[in-house]
Amino acid sequence: MTFRQRHLALPVVVAIVAGCIAPLAVLVAFSFYEVEDFDLIPAFSFRAWGDLATSTTDWFLIGKAVLSGVATTVFTALLGFPVALALTRLAASAKGLAIIVLLTPLYTGEIVRIYAWRIVLGGEGLVNTLLLALGLIDEPLKFLLFSPFTIGLVLTYNNLPFMVLAIWVSAEMVDRRLIEAARDLGARPVDAFFRVIFPLTTPGLAAGSLTVFALSAGEMLTPSLLGGTSGATAMALVDNLFGTAFDWPLASALALALLATLFLVASAMAGLLLRLKGARAVIGRA
Repeated sequence: MTFRQRHLALPVVVAIVAGCIAPLAVLVAFSFYEVEDFDLIPAFSFRAWGDLATSTTDWFLIGKAVLSGVATTVFTALLGFPVALALTRLAASAKGLAIIVLLTPLYTGEIVRIYAWRIVLGGEGLVNTLLLALGLIDEPLKFLLFSPFTIGLVLTYNNLPFMVLAIWVSAEMVDRRLIEAARDLGARPVDAFFRVIFPLTTPGLAAGSLTVFALSAGEMLTPSLLGGTSGATAMALVDNLFGTAFDWPLASALALALLATLFLVASAMAGLLLRLKGARAVIGRA
């Protein structure tokens, strides 16, 4: 790397150090502190890590975050693939409009979207009112709001645009002649998808999956405001420990454990997708 290249990379390095490495270093340091009379004492204590290691609640919430992230990723991928492929078939003039419509939910704040869903799914909301008017139900459906179903639905809705955009970018780069060649050689549409389209769009699927997983696993507002008694999250506990409980060492240890767990799961997902891409490529050449 030349001096000029190092000079150009300097702002990026400074941003990474200041925005990522330094905060993590602070969390690591705080995790070994002690709290006495609402004062942080640098005592190099392992108390917080010991409490974390023996807390079934903390690890349950970490596992819940992982499960929520994986489930949301799977659902958005299943829904996003057909939408992304449909976007590639639109005329150039229509693609811009389609992307605007796709991104419309992101133009409003998260709080606005959450309370809109509460209005739609509530006991007297649009869905229950319509079902009652059609005579399909005798009383409002309770599971539509303040339940794991609600959390999964809204997380999928909020994160679907990120998955669709990532897959769409990869799908746009697929050479149409490869698909036509596969069809000419007798491949059925499903075979053409799994042997041509899917392997070539795996990078987009990987990018979308990692994005959706990180956003949904670390989500706090949606589960808290729409999940009811099932809305407890590791992020909410971290927020409570830093705020009301003023147990910064345990909050730091929990945050680091959550970050490490999510990083390991995300790395495993990326490795699985890359291996799947290689396997599909081998099948395609066979």
